Amino acid sequence: MRKYIYILFIAVVMTGCGDFLEEESQSEVIPKTTSDFSELLIGNGYPDGSGPNLGILYMLDDDCEMDLVTRNWDGSDGISGNTTTVRYSSYYQWQPTMCDVDGEGENWNTTISSTFYSYFYKKIMGCNAVLDLIDEALGTQEDRDRIKAEALAVRSYLYFQLVNIFGEPYNYNKSALGVPLKLNSNLSDESIPRATVQEVYENVIVPGLVEAARLLDPQPIMRKNYRINQPAIHIILSRVYLFMERYEECIAEANKAIAQGAYLSNIITEGYASSSLDRFAYANPEVEWLTGSETYFNTVVNYYRPGMCSAFRALWDWDNDVRVDMFGLRLANSWDMIAKPSGSINLSQSIRGSEAYMNRMEAEALSGNSASALNDLNLFRRNRIRNYVDETLSGDALLTAIRTERRKEYCFEGFRWFDLRRYGMPEITHLYRAEAGGPLFKYTLKEKDPMYTIPFPSILFEKNTALIQNESRNGAARIGEIVNE
Repeated sequence: MRKYIYILFIAVVMTGCGDFLEEESQSEVIPKTTSDFSELLIGNGYPDGSGPNLGILYMLDDDCEMDLVTRNWDGSDGISGNTTTVRYSSYYQWQPTMCDVDGEGENWNTTISSTFYSYFYKKIMGCNAVLDLIDEALGTQEDRDRIKAEALAVRSYLYFQLVNIFGEPYNYNKSALGVPLKLNSNLSDESIPRATVQEVYENVIVPGLVEAARLLDPQPIMRKNYRINQPAIHIILSRVYLFMERYEECIAEANKAIAQGAYLSNIITEGYASSSLDRFAYANPEVEWLTGSETYFNTVVNYYRPGMCSAFRALWDWDNDVRVDMFGLRLANSWDMIAKPSGSINLSQSIRGSEAYMNRMEAEALSGNSASALNDLNLFRRNRIRNYVDETLSGDALLTAIRTERRKEYCFEGFRWFDLRRYGMPEITHLYRAEAGGPLFKYTLKEKDPMYTIPFPSILFEKNTALIQNESRNGAARIGEIVNE
């Protein structure tokens, strides 16, 4: 056990976990009880308000569009359009240097620890530290199992996000390189090569979630305590299986979550829909797990606006869909956009019961069970849209309707970019203007563009010499096409 003392001490010091560990000497701090490990996990393993931040993702997808309408481009609103728009333009334009240099040529990441990539591994390291020693912890077996299940599930969730940012889609090229796998808390300096996308999914993500469910399912379900629970684990696993195109398993996991109480609200009648702050915190009865930091950049959102895209806005029934106001889509003024996600204690991501229904209906449609998929779709819409009349759809029309509903329900939450990748990486465009009176440019992300796999920040290669860069980093700078207005 002593070989881990220094490791855990460094992990705690680096992340400010707190004083819950018993001091053995001036240089050794050892977690001993299940309570110690529980606090170690919540402080060092769980995503929190400090990260990982997924803000980069919303600027990449087809729901985001530069606000060319409501902003005061002369700067009279107190914000310089020129400075803000240019600085963050490298993401919006899908530039190869997006993770290295901003639109003004300044480095984003001057240290490895400043990269959002590193935040994932800091949290993974916290999970690993718990997993390495939890079996030796003082406490009941039930408590050891619960903490171990949480650590496994959170680590799997983090790796799922990582591999979908830096690896190719599983259903497109699972043999492609994914991300390095770090599965213990050893702080050695050895370089770690990238595992394949298949290895990340099949050796870590799926086994971790399956084992977490096995350990936790026999125990009472706890809710609203900021820890992952049984329904959340099954919902995440259903999402993973959907991405892997293992549809029967996706349906089975969604059904398990629903049997455990994963809830589909009638947001037409339930009061939380009109709340100004807690739409996606625990005040929402659908929320099974509240976690993670924002999925957009607060400093940029008034220029690069999720939901500004006209094609996205055309999807909505503006008179009857209660999500229009719940999500803040009306743009009554330039500050009204983005009513989601927002919640308490600086946590902005959630796993909700509605996703069990959404994952199930898409898997049903893709596996040929159109009747069940249609039943789920109509049920879902009846709980969101006033005066809704059930539709009769099948085949491609049904699948398109389901995916449209998914696009609407989980807008601005980091879903859309991952979904576009598994849908075949379609061509999308962004319109861009740098300053008042300047030309309007169109930037294009081509079908199956290499930039659907994000490049690694170059500074990472200073430490991990075994890391191989993605093809997307090697492309030439993208030049926008001038649009005649």
